[in-house]
Amino acid sequence: MLRVTSNLGEYVRKWLQHAAGLNRTAHRAELFALGVLVMISSAGAQEFYLHDGDRVTFYGDSITVQRLYTQDIEAFVNTRYPTLNIAFHNAGVPGDRVTGGYAGDVSTRVMRDVAPFKPTVLTVMLGMNDGGYGAFTPDILAPYLSGYSELLKLLRQAAPGARITLLENSSYDEVTHGTEFPGYMNTTEQIAKSTPSLATRENVDVVDTNAPVKQLLLAAAGADPKLASLLIRDRIHPGDAAHWIMAATVMKAWHVNPIVSLVDLNATTVSTNSVQRTSISGLSGNATGLKWEQKDEALPLPLDLNDALMQMILRLTDLASLDQQILRVTGLKPGKYNLLIDHKRTSGPFSSEQLSAGINIALLATPMFDQARDVSGTLDNRAKLEQAEFFLRVETSAADKDCASRALNEGEQDYNRKVREALVIKPHQFEIIPM
Repeated sequence: MLRVTSNLGEYVRKWLQHAAGLNRTAHRAELFALGVLVMISSAGAQEFYLHDGDRVTFYGDSITVQRLYTQDIEAFVNTRYPTLNIAFHNAGVPGDRVTGGYAGDVSTRVMRDVAPFKPTVLTVMLGMNDGGYGAFTPDILAPYLSGYSELLKLLRQAAPGARITLLENSSYDEVTHGTEFPGYMNTTEQIAKSTPSLATRENVDVVDTNAPVKQLLLAAAGADPKLASLLIRDRIHPGDAAHWIMAATVMKAWHVNPIVSLVDLNATTVSTNSVQRTSISGLSGNATGLKWEQKDEALPLPLDLNDALMQMILRLTDLASLDQQILRVTGLKPGKYNLLIDHKRTSGPFSSEQLSAGINIALLATPMFDQARDVSGTLDNRAKLEQAEFFLRVETSAADKDCASRALNEGEQDYNRKVREALVIKPHQFEIIPM
């Protein structure tokens, strides 16, 4: 939990009073108060859960097979910590339960889909299929919990010493539109609520990824019922935008640094007040404009800012609080200003008051954002090869499939190299100029 000193609390209170008077259009970008909270508290923040050299396996059912929350976590890690070399592996199977499914029982699944990867970190998300798609009855929980315990035993044998995080199953959606299985939302919630007690007994971590999704559904249904019904179209599998909420919840639990970069400049004195996770050089100008070179240590999240669902999620949740690329410029003469990056107008105009409050450029179309989207596209291509290799290996009896499997694995490694290359961050030229 973030702890805020009384002086900081007073500062933020005054800033919020100031921000309340700013126009609503700019409000989304003006998250400097959150940036300040994070900046002050980050010195005492806990260490990020993942370490250089970790190998992460995501184990689960069709929601894991979607490769959405899993790729979002991967994107979070790669863009926020681009120098960490962490490998990711998806071991999801459609329809799986804690006992396994069509692709093999749990013992087969673990030995075939987990052990060869030798993970140092495991996440497990199961439960959507374990309730039988009917109304809740207490006898559902006993086989779920006993089966889960056996799964954890097998995972520990296959990956001794691996750090394990259980992810509560997301909700079946009976909030935003009709239902195919009446009462199943309550069943999935009861299954999710039983998972923390199992985690305590098994001495593993657990993250509540159920409640944030339900909260989003309730808030969205009240704000925009038509859009809300698109968050989980089939009531079971969350769409792209909703998966970001699950990924963000895991990232909070894993103590991700919410700052991409933070730059606080004074145009009157042409000086730097403070910076975090970036370097500034060549600062010049005056109270009517500034220019400088900036090289950040991270990239913003590759959110689809053109997606109406994503825009709704940014309004209704705190996702943007984990994507803080703050630019603050005080001391400018009153007026309106444009922001240029690499000599191209990025956004604006911003008033001197807005710039003094601070803007979050992670939510703008910038060259850094474009680089993050390129990384995301490369991750998506790698995931397609990984999924194809699984289906080839498990679902077919094709001749020479071992050879084809090796070729697909080589293709995955090639895409991993492309990701590392795409994560090299270059300096950018910034300018604040009057309209």
